[in-house]
Amino acid sequence: MTDPGLDIFELALACYRTPLTYQNRMSLAAPLPQDMNRLLWLANGSPETLGDAVRQTGAKADELRDAARFLVQQLCFARGASHYRVLGLEPDATVEQIKEHHRLLMRLFHPDRAGSGESWTDHFASRVNEAWTVLSRSQPRAVYDAGRSPSSSQVVVPVAVGSTVSFPTRPVHAPRPRKSIFLRVRNLAPRRWIPALVLGGFALAAMLVVWGVYEARPRVVVLARPTPETALDPEAVSADSEDRSAITALLVAPDWQALGQRERQAHRRANESRAAQERLEQAHRERLATDVALLEQIRAERTRLEEQLRAEQLRAERTWSERLATEQAKLEQLKAEQLQAERARDERLVVEQVKLKQLKAEQAKAEQMAEALRVEREQLERNRSHRAGAAPARQARPDPPTDQPTEPARESRRVDAAPAEILVIEELDGLIERYTNAYRHGDLDGLMALFATDARGKNGSSRDGIRRDYGTLFDAHWVRRMLLRDLRWTRGDGSASAVGRYEVWLRRRDNGGSIQLAGTIRFEVRKRDRRLSIVAIDYDWPRH
Repeated sequence: MTDPGLDIFELALACYRTPLTYQNRMSLAAPLPQDMNRLLWLANGSPETLGDAVRQTGAKADELRDAARFLVQQLCFARGASHYRVLGLEPDATVEQIKEHHRLLMRLFHPDRAGSGESWTDHFASRVNEAWTVLSRSQPRAVYDAGRSPSSSQVVVPVAVGSTVSFPTRPVHAPRPRKSIFLRVRNLAPRRWIPALVLGGFALAAMLVVWGVYEARPRVVVLARPTPETALDPEAVSADSEDRSAITALLVAPDWQALGQRERQAHRRANESRAAQERLEQAHRERLATDVALLEQIRAERTRLEEQLRAEQLRAERTWSERLATEQAKLEQLKAEQLQAERARDERLVVEQVKLKQLKAEQAKAEQMAEALRVEREQLERNRSHRAGAAPARQARPDPPTDQPTEPARESRRVDAAPAEILVIEELDGLIERYTNAYRHGDLDGLMALFATDARGKNGSSRDGIRRDYGTLFDAHWVRRMLLRDLRWTRGDGSASAVGRYEVWLRRRDNGGSIQLAGTIRFEVRKRDRRLSIVAIDYDWPRH
């Protein structure tokens, strides 16, 4: 018993491998299996259908295609097959199904696909075209359906793969419904139907002779051409030869022993195929295990690299944070220095403003003094002119001795010398400004040039002591800035004195330390021979 629930792909393989076991499924009396459309697509080598068949059965593509062709030949081209069966269809098939099956069968058996020369597929192509001619048109199809009667005495002749038996190509048509010849002869007179009976006998005898000759002629079996693969493989050639010999023997006279041997060989090949498939699966599993091990190694290496990358990122972030902190500290220091510089600038601006106010006040005072001096000079000029007018009256008086000048003469000389001994505020400020500039620049010679030869220094030191003190200060420090504030001058005859505040900013030359000093300073100046000089200086110098 065969399994009636086999899929079309499995049925094709089973019939191809063991045709004797499934000969009842390939008989003309058996109905066509389901999915004949898929079988035709598989026989034509459709990639999609072929892939589905390979995945479903696990067989090779070439074997599946050959099995499909074999089953199409056995089911559709048996002797006595109807036009519907030739096209692989049921009698209720639509025109679209007839058209599609005709196209698929012609693609499979058209002579042009077999190359030049005659081919064994010509007979199949002619039968397909004959069926298409009858069934594609409605009127011939209706006549065919009306005259077709089912036959239960049809014989199944299996055909091997790549081989077929040449059958006559005369189509089997149902005769048109007409009156029987015997009825027409019976109605005729004897003298008329006796000649017709004699001629009919001769015609019947001729037909029997022709039929006997046709049945007695040897049957030609066309074998399939060897493919390049089977031509190169001796085992495949021998196996294929055995298959063809078994099918040929089945066509002539069934050799059940050969068919059984062929079936055993098919089983052996199936076992070998399963063993090869198991070896392939084992190799696949080993390769899969190797790939898994390699994947684990790659994952471990990736984990190590990720950890190393994270460590590098942490180290870079730490370095960046330290650098950022250093830059922020520098920025804060720069801001502090800038703030200090702005504060110093503001202080300097305040000092300059104060100094400007002092200069304006001194300028106003100097203008007042200049006005007083002008008034005094005018008074002196008037006195001179008055004395000049009184001089002739005094000529009669005896001149006093030269070593004892009179009081008016002494007064006159005092008045003549007074303008040369007057000290102006501008001269005093210019002297102090020269002193400040020389002090700021550390110019010892320029500074000592402002002192008189008999000048007195701090604690009554001489001019050399003054030079020594300033030289020691300039050698040990850089003078950054010096300010003199609130100088109040007291002027006399040819001399003046002032008391004020000083501020000095120094920087040590050895370690760069800054020093700021402040205290009281006193000046005494004198004007001799129109030269203003410092004759005494005293200041509060803190000990440090």
